[in-house]
Amino acid sequence: MPLFAVIGLDHPPHAMDRRDAVRAGHRSYVIGNDAPIAFVGVMTDDDGNQCGSLYIFEAESAQQVRDWLAEEPFVKTGVYANVVVRNFQVGVNRLPAQDWPARPAK
Repeated sequence: MPLFAVIGLDHPPHAMDRRDAVRAGHRSYVIGNDAPIAFVGVMTDDDGNQCGSLYIFEAESAQQVRDWLAEEPFVKTGVYANVVVRNFQVGVNRLPAQDWPARPAK
């Protein structure tokens, strides 16, 4: 199945206030709808502020990814100033598998 990289960049210099306001809804949505997600993580600036997100989706099409993003709270509430969806091909993957520590059991 094709892979898609999504980069969501926060409003400069960061959007910690916006993120904090909708973080619970964001995590709930991502955890409850994580089937197409192969990888996701937060990007931080030099001061440790969250300033964006990186997702790797396994999906049939870029439109399927955009449809998922349309309901994502960080997208819906304007945490991200810009969201880019691109086809992605793995070159090297040496990252160990891990999950959110507080993830509830399914």
